[in-house]
Amino acid sequence: MTNGVNKQECRSAEGRQRQGSRCRAVLFLALTLLSGSSLGDDDERLRAVEETLRKVTEELNALKAAGVTGSESAQALDEARRANEKADALEQRMNQQGLQARFSEGIRLEDPKGDWSLRIGGRVQLDYRNFSPGDAVADTFSLRRVRAGVDAVLYKDFRIVVEAEFANGNATGTTTQNVALTNGFFDIGTFGPGARLRLGQFKPAFGYEQTILDLYSDYMERSFAQSLLQNLNYDRGFMVYGTPARGMWYGLTVANGTGLNLEEKQGNGQEVDASKPELALRLTANAAQLLETQDKILQLGASYRRGELANSAANPYTGASVQTEARGITFFTPAAFNATGETAANIKREFLGYEYLFSLGGWKLQGEHVDVAYRGFRQSPSPSVNFTRRLKADYVSLMWLVTGESFADYFNDSTIGKIRPRNRFAKGSDGGWGALELGLRYSWFDGSDFSHSNPARTGQLSVTAPTSTSTAKASATTFQIKWIPNAYTRFWFNLVNTHFDTPVVVNAVSTSSERAYLLRGQIDF
Repeated sequence: MTNGVNKQECRSAEGRQRQGSRCRAVLFLALTLLSGSSLGDDDERLRAVEETLRKVTEELNALKAAGVTGSESAQALDEARRANEKADALEQRMNQQGLQARFSEGIRLEDPKGDWSLRIGGRVQLDYRNFSPGDAVADTFSLRRVRAGVDAVLYKDFRIVVEAEFANGNATGTTTQNVALTNGFFDIGTFGPGARLRLGQFKPAFGYEQTILDLYSDYMERSFAQSLLQNLNYDRGFMVYGTPARGMWYGLTVANGTGLNLEEKQGNGQEVDASKPELALRLTANAAQLLETQDKILQLGASYRRGELANSAANPYTGASVQTEARGITFFTPAAFNATGETAANIKREFLGYEYLFSLGGWKLQGEHVDVAYRGFRQSPSPSVNFTRRLKADYVSLMWLVTGESFADYFNDSTIGKIRPRNRFAKGSDGGWGALELGLRYSWFDGSDFSHSNPARTGQLSVTAPTSTSTAKASATTFQIKWIPNAYTRFWFNLVNTHFDTPVVVNAVSTSSERAYLLRGQIDF
């Protein structure tokens, strides 16, 4: 026995035939892989071919050592040599090919060997808003979002995202900062899908509406619940997230708790004392994935967030103000928890959220509850007061994809992504009409813990111009029609009826309701 090959068998005609057949089979596999390669293949296929050729060479050397010198072995050696030369030529062509460009969810530039890729993307959303009563809120065209950014991936496990917002006008007739950072983070995925690490400025995971991108949101605007997060839609810190098991998703964030493009206040000792990191956690479980059920989503989730906010006399903290879902009247504004000449402790803020998402085919039922508690201590003016004030908001939404697409087809990592029409809108007999989606949402807000009768600086109801009389409760009904011509374009019509618990006064107009007709055109790449 030499190198595991029986010499007597190899010298026999039968043995040579059997060994030669094995060699030809392995060589055929290798050459088939090579002939199917293209300049766009990555080095994974090349490595697979090289491994196959290595095994072939080892077997041929074993045959040679065993004394097999017939024509079949010589031919096999010659074929292996040619295959190696072809593999070398393929690798050389790949190295010479250089940069590759294509369009797929943005303009993509890629290294042909797969070491890196760069995506350049952006989006524009133009809104028109018509309000009633018209003398309380102005009708307007609004550039809701104008964003551009880059998304780079290095060696598959390292990702860098930088995105800026260019639509920063306001309702005062003046302009604000021209460009503002939204996303600026990098991801590390070397630990696998169960534990990815994100560092920088990003959207902390809290609830479904907050986690999902605005590109994929169901309605033109998020519900009352989103207002309770104030400017915490983005924050600075780090997040560990991933899918530890099929159907499970989590996101654990440690961040400043100060919000978009803000660092901790450090003007005095009280502000420094409040600079502890804020913790946020979101957990979801989709039973449909756990049970491997097709065409369904059966997801439940919970979120929690807590932190301490600076509340010095120089920079007092104020709870969340709430605007109608049509971005019309700001009907609820709490007074600040501190003021010049007074003494109050920092505010401990705690969020709790529940969510559900059930889908069957083109039907989807979704809802959330968010509760935020503000806890503090007012030492002066006397008497001293410990207090807790709460805000609550809920919504329930029913969606229907009329044209037959299934929500489950676009579900990934706890959220539903971009809906792609079965038949995109195009001219001619080959074109379709895109996708059509109908939606109905009912939401409500309760801020009755804040009232004029509360002691000063412990959660009183206040106003923000041009509103001169606020209310602490409201409900809203939104009807929506959404047309999706293709994966990159959307058109919305929303009708939003808002009812206030008590009349509000805006620009000297008293009203118990607001009706808004909203239109949006959106394109992204």
